[in-house]
Amino acid sequence: MILVVALVSLVTCMGGLGATGLHGAWEGALAVSFPFAIQTDSDTYSKLKLAYTVSDWTFDSLSTFGISGLLSQQFGASGSLGLFVLNSQFLFSPIVGSAPISDSKSADATEHRYDLGIPYFVDWVSVTSITMDSSLTEWKIGTSLDGTTWDWLSGVFTGNVASGQVPVGRIARYVAIHVVTAGGYVDQSSVQISLSAQSWITNVRLVSAGVTLYGTLTIATGTSGLSLGIIGSHGDNLPVTGVLSFIIAKPSCSLCFDGFQGTFGFSLGCLDLVTATLKMRNPQTASQSAFEELSFSTTGLDLGFSDITFDAKLAFELAEKTVTLTPVLNLGTDTCFTVYASLGSGPAGALEITSLSIYGIRISHAWDGVGFESLSYLDDLHHVKDTYWERFTIKSVGDTCCAGRFEFSVSAYFDKTSLSLFDLAETEALLSFGLTDALTVRLKAVIASQGGPEELVFGWLFSW
Repeated sequence: MILVVALVSLVTCMGGLGATGLHGAWEGALAVSFPFAIQTDSDTYSKLKLAYTVSDWTFDSLSTFGISGLLSQQFGASGSLGLFVLNSQFLFSPIVGSAPISDSKSADATEHRYDLGIPYFVDWVSVTSITMDSSLTEWKIGTSLDGTTWDWLSGVFTGNVASGQVPVGRIARYVAIHVVTAGGYVDQSSVQISLSAQSWITNVRLVSAGVTLYGTLTIATGTSGLSLGIIGSHGDNLPVTGVLSFIIAKPSCSLCFDGFQGTFGFSLGCLDLVTATLKMRNPQTASQSAFEELSFSTTGLDLGFSDITFDAKLAFELAEKTVTLTPVLNLGTDTCFTVYASLGSGPAGALEITSLSIYGIRISHAWDGVGFESLSYLDDLHHVKDTYWERFTIKSVGDTCCAGRFEFSVSAYFDKTSLSLFDLAETEALLSFGLTDALTVRLKAVIASQGGPEELVFGWLFSW
């Protein structure tokens, strides 16, 4: 009843503001687990976003609350001054204590992922201890805001060697240790993650004659930095990009080189686009080199197989090269068949393929607003939701009667150790229903095949 009264009051209040430049959204969720308990801040939360647009400028505020109180407060401004486009964001995150967060994982996998719960400004990450399957297995560290798109940090490490403090200097929720060597895996890892209580990020862009020049200045209580970049094209719309990064006010120097990444697109034979990428870095250890990687990649490569194309990448590092081929079976516009595989290459020199390992298969098909997807991992190193080896999903989307959107999905997860029929371990159902174009309600239920209900989430999104 309290929620209904709050929603009605908010709708009534915002109705009188529709003609002004004020707009925003209120999003929240209440999550409970069984036996009954309120879930953590990342599952039970409330977000209020307010924005006011005047002329070419927008000023906004985003407040995030959890069961423990205020989690973060963000203020921002964006607009243009002549040819320059500016965006500035200030983030305040109440952090208890100044010590870095420490965590550890123990599981044979190609990735160890650490979840901070909500986005924070991450100063640096340090892998304090790690156990790989081999002293020759290479690995790297990445951060992500959504768990899907990753920014890989400078440096590729080998074997059971601690990383030291690797600078990050960006807002992220997830930190991951990812194995680079084909067939390799990480068994155990321990990390320390340093967070800033305050950060101020300002981005300036200049667009002229199809070329974008930009700079980003980051000032934080921990790590501050500066990056300068360019985005453009040449010839027949072939891409050219480059970004140079610095760290500000380290004990060793006032402006330290952190890394460089540049891409250059060109056509080669029957290939319309081949992308060359060069990565340089500031060595984190005495054994590392400033050169990190030179790679060449292309998509839609036709090798003469009917209905099969390949995405290919050839990467040269300081001491080795790797070849990655991802076959894609084209079964029409509504069906996709993808095989995940890794190639082993021979000694440096002539291109030599020594092994082919298929570790995953993904099949998806869509028709009349209904979609089906299956994802199966065939080894014991890749997983779905960190635990399961297979997932089947059925999803339906469409329009509701009141200008809203309807979305419903059911996912079944399978575990080789499950004692249930067909090894079914968990079922997850998601429902998103737009009551109007401004109000959407969400429901999520997770049920274990043995043990019954595990989690129930009720959420909402109201925008105006």
